[in-house]
Formats: sequence, C-alpha cells, structure tokens
Amino acid sequence: MIAVIGDVVQDVVVWQQEPMRAATDTQSEITYTRGGSAANVAAFAAPRHPTRFIGCVGDDLGGHVVSEELASHGVDVRVQIRGSTGTIIVLIDAQGERMMFPSRGASGMLERIAPKDLADVDLVHLTGYSLQSEPTATSVLDAAKRVKRRGGKVSFDISSVGMIDLYGLEAFQRMVLDLAPDVITANEDEAALVDLAGPDGAGGFLRRLPASTVLLARAGSRPTRVFRGGELVHVVPVEPVQDVRDLTGAGDAFNAGFLVSWSEQGDLVRAVDQAHALARRVLRCPGASEPSRGAAAA
Repeated sequence: MIAVIGDVVQDVVVWQQEPMRAATDTQSEITYTRGGSAANVAAFAAPRHPTRFIGCVGDDLGGHVVSEELASHGVDVRVQIRGSTGTIIVLIDAQGERMMFPSRGASGMLERIAPKDLADVDLVHLTGYSLQSEPTATSVLDAAKRVKRRGGKVSFDISSVGMIDLYGLEAFQRMVLDLAPDVITANEDEAALVDLAGPDGAGGFLRRLPASTVLLARAGSRPTRVFRGGELVHVVPVEPVQDVRDLTGAGDAFNAGFLVSWSEQGDLVRAVDQAHALARRVLRCPGASEPSRGAAAA
C-alpha cells in the first residue's frame, strides 16, 4: 500500500484567454477541481496501485467534493474533519505557465495519524507543502518516521522554492537529514537551492544523506538526472510533448508514476520512464487530470 499524506484543497483554475488587462475584465475560462500536491499524487497513483490518501478537510461542501472526487479514482480516503477546506486560485497564462494564490485552510490542521491508517503501508509519500504550518508538519513527519521504523520506505517531494524560503534553508536541511528519505524528488530550482544537485553533479548536501538515498532531479523537457548516494547514476531522457495544455499537476503525475513502478519493480530507470509517461498524459489535459483510463493509459 502506498500512502500519500498531506495537502488537499479545492483549486479554482483560471485560464486567461487574453493578456491580463489591468483595472478591467480579462476574458477567461474558470473551473473548480480537486487540488493539493499530495491529493494529486494519490489520484494519479490509485488507478494503478493500491493507494491511500491521508489529510484534513473542512465539514463543508468543498471537503465533501474533494473527498468524493478522490474516492472516484479508487483512492482509499482517510480524512480528518476540522476547519474549512483549503482553496487555491491557479492563474494560467496563454503559455500554460501558472501563478498560485493559496489559502491552505484545513490542510494545515492535520493532527496525529491513527496507527490503523498506517498499519499496512509500505511506502509513504510526503510533500513539502505539508510542512508549512502546524500541526500538519509534525503529524506528517511523525507518520513517515513510524512507517520507516517498521521497515517501510519514505518518498519526499521538495515541492516549492517559496516553501523552502518560508521554512528557512538551514531548518529545512535539518528536517531532511532527520527524515532521511529513501527518495527525494525536486525540480532543478529546488535542487539547486537546497544544494542537492548542481549542473555537473551532486551538491554537497546530498552527500550528507544516507548512501541509499535516491534523488530524482527533474528538469522539465530536459533529461531527469538520478543520483544515488551523492553520485550521478542515470540520465533519463524526456520524450517531447508538442501539445501542452497546462503544467498543473505534471510534477505530481511524475511522482505518482515513479512511485507505482518503483514500488512494484524496483528498477529506477523504468520507474522514471513511467513517471515521464504519466506526466505527458497530464500535460495534455486541463488542471491536474489525465484522459480517461480507456485512452491508452500509462
């Protein structure tokens, strides 16, 4: 069982149909979707492998909608109820690039996770977004350490340069050292800021982690570099995507594709290939979504 622990919100996605016009109307298309990096990973992984989502939502319409939407993908949904469900405004320009305006709400109110929700978990995935506030940060890290003590594995997505700035770089690095994840996934900006991987090889911080730690250094359309124990072990090319609709959720799809393949087969290169394949599906769709499973699933 894969467990994904952390943020779930309602996304209000605004696609600009023209350049932004100050102090007046800008033509746009607006939709409401399930969001949150952790929830997205769970939704992409569950149709392919038994997956549980653990998080917190409000006792409100938004909480009910996102919980039911996750369940519709086959996710085993275990949510605590308190506060108001978080919301993120996602503004997408004509090139598919996005700006986000988050109000985390109940996603920051997750309390200690019950032992029964972790009992059958052998791989847990965390997102950096879940470390922005208490009690969620402590609850998420505690759950990961409990799974690891039982012999399970931990995957950690750094998530955001802005989140690292908010957390504080030194404090963030101490947290990662204490967590000692089996897999770290990051884009090139995040990897550079934390000193995980420079342009020509592993950064100094990665060498302070256990020798078994795997870093997946994503680089958009350029090859993903895979490091183990501070050494570059694989460079996995990315197949071009010509018809990109929306970048939202592509990194989450990468993580889901990797976790499913890695947990089932343990082959790093194959797992990264599967991660790229699922990300390609999502890049062609609006929001954090993919074509129906009837259409050539990854």
